[in-house]
Amino acid sequence: MFETILIIRRTEGFIVNNIKKNLSQKQYTVLECGIDETEIRAVKDEASVIIFYVIEDLEAYSKAMIYIKELCVEENKQLILISNPMEHEVVSKYISEELIADVIGRPVDIERLLRDIEEILDEQSMQARKKCILIVDDDPTYLRTIRGWLKDHYRVGMANSGMQALTWLAGNEADLILLDYDMPVTSGPQVLRMLKAEANSAGVPVMFLTGKSDKLSVLRGVSLKPEGYLLKTIGKNALLETIDNYFTEHSSDGDDGENAGSDDDSGFDIWDEYGVVNNGLVGGTGEGN
Repeated sequence: MFETILIIRRTEGFIVNNIKKNLSQKQYTVLECGIDETEIRAVKDEASVIIFYVIEDLEAYSKAMIYIKELCVEENKQLILISNPMEHEVVSKYISEELIADVIGRPVDIERLLRDIEEILDEQSMQARKKCILIVDDDPTYLRTIRGWLKDHYRVGMANSGMQALTWLAGNEADLILLDYDMPVTSGPQVLRMLKAEANSAGVPVMFLTGKSDKLSVLRGVSLKPEGYLLKTIGKNALLETIDNYFTEHSSDGDDGENAGSDDDSGFDIWDEYGVVNNGLVGGTGEGN
């Protein structure tokens, strides 16, 4: 076992040294750094799991906590928090609860900590064998909802803007991108063009997510040759079925989506009065849709 665990702490001390000792005995590689963005950035790439040993006066470390949150969102880093309830409350202002794998109080329950790490690494190993979907949407509530629907079936990354999506893709690989069509600053179509212009994302298939179902909006979306145009009223079951079917169809072609984003629009069939793809416009309001 050679996975690397990063401990973020203000100073070394008895508790931190005891944690290091126990991790080393389990044959983990242990790295340490201060609660500082520059220090964290220098070692974060090697870390499979991050342990954030929280101390008082946390507000002075707001920039570092924001950066830790970005690592959890953009690079899927798994975070274990060691803190008392008051410290946990402060951290939660910067790092949302769904990004924290566990919160362990003091004195530290070493057996629980080791068990958490083992479970996280087991989950990471299992997740690595799953397809990865990147969700790009400026609405944090919608992001969390869709992530909740997909996380048991796929690896899920999240980005709240086009630039954050490009940053995420610079360090991660996605098998499919679910892209919000109507985002401020940089719209979905603009983001799609940016993705196609970058070598590491040009071949990643994209499905638009949108709240607009009028004919003009649909035709504009479809003209960009996405793999699908999904209404945000889509239910959980319909979304999972759409994605499952997409991966099944493309794996049977033997290219696993490698030709996505090409100029070939053979998958687009004229349908109904909208003149859009019959397998690309998916909506509905019910759970069974």
